[in-house]
Amino acid sequence: MTSLLGRLFPLFIGPQRVEDLFTEAVARLFERRPEICLNWLDELELITSASGEDQRYTSVSTQKSFVALDEHGMGSRPDLIVEVHHAAGDEELESSTEIVMIESKIGSWEGQEQLKRYAGHLSNMSGTRRTLIYITRAYDPKDEEEILAGTKGVEFCQLRWHDFYTFLQKVETDALVEEVMLFMEEQRMARSYRFSTADLMALSGVPRAFEIFDETFHGEVQAELVAFAGNKIDKKELYTWAPIRNNKRYIMVAHLNGGDLDCFVAYELRTPDGYPEARVYLEAWTEQPGRKVARKASVAAMRKIALRDEWDGAGLDNPAGPLAVWRGQSLASLLHEEDHVAAVKRFFIESIRELREELTEFKKENPDLPWNGGNDG
Repeated sequence: MTSLLGRLFPLFIGPQRVEDLFTEAVARLFERRPEICLNWLDELELITSASGEDQRYTSVSTQKSFVALDEHGMGSRPDLIVEVHHAAGDEELESSTEIVMIESKIGSWEGQEQLKRYAGHLSNMSGTRRTLIYITRAYDPKDEEEILAGTKGVEFCQLRWHDFYTFLQKVETDALVEEVMLFMEEQRMARSYRFSTADLMALSGVPRAFEIFDETFHGEVQAELVAFAGNKIDKKELYTWAPIRNNKRYIMVAHLNGGDLDCFVAYELRTPDGYPEARVYLEAWTEQPGRKVARKASVAAMRKIALRDEWDGAGLDNPAGPLAVWRGQSLASLLHEEDHVAAVKRFFIESIRELREELTEFKKENPDLPWNGGNDG
């Protein structure tokens, strides 16, 4: 189930849309449930705890613009500002205000001296305590002394969004809290950094899984890829092992025509249903200089392949970017097979042969297709 925020996400525009959307969601949460905001800041020890007849109130603002200070090269607009007002029981006593400025990063990085500029504005604001929070999805360490240089009375706190998610797991839930947490899960902001029993079992099986991957790639599948690519491909350049960490896939690549057209077999380790898939791809990269005709032929061939049962495509309407067609099979669907390696090999070979069949027929009327493997029999 997609969260409400997830459904609204495509309506936001611009490179920082996920950050803008999430900022507004958290601001609304803090407005509707101020005790969540106060308890979170209390837990971080960034505000003064309530005592005696002291009462605390919050005011929340987002995307507030600040004119550039003399030492700044540009203006500033922090994501979120929380003001915590302390109202004493005696009306004659002056109330105090603590200010927390929050900058969020989910899919982007700090702008030019962004945090240093925010600290400068905080330094000029009146408050009994002033704190700058930098909260990120990815690890992005900062030098506190550099950020606070030239400021007075400003504190700096660096957090990760998964810390906030852990905090929300302890609060009394409602519909808004649930939506925020679900969106955080969708945006990979809720990762747990504790090994579960399932994690340990999965890790113990990794060496065995790689043995099976390699077994299915070699032998008949490798030979089928070589034949599909054509004799012009140097076997020494046949293999490219994509980093599991970055691409969430384990692949073997054959270059059909330099950088114009590639075929690769792969294990996709991150899929919508959570089960790894065996896949075969035909992929073209960005348009090469002087290769517009070949690019046009590749696009036409892929559009034709995408019409076949069990094949899918992406980027086929992109005039210059990467495009691909692929066929996949969930490994869960193969568990009933007696020999899983043989079953995956059959899938790989069958898919490669379907590609070869399509390209062979297409090449007859489209000689500009950057592939000659079909002529090698």
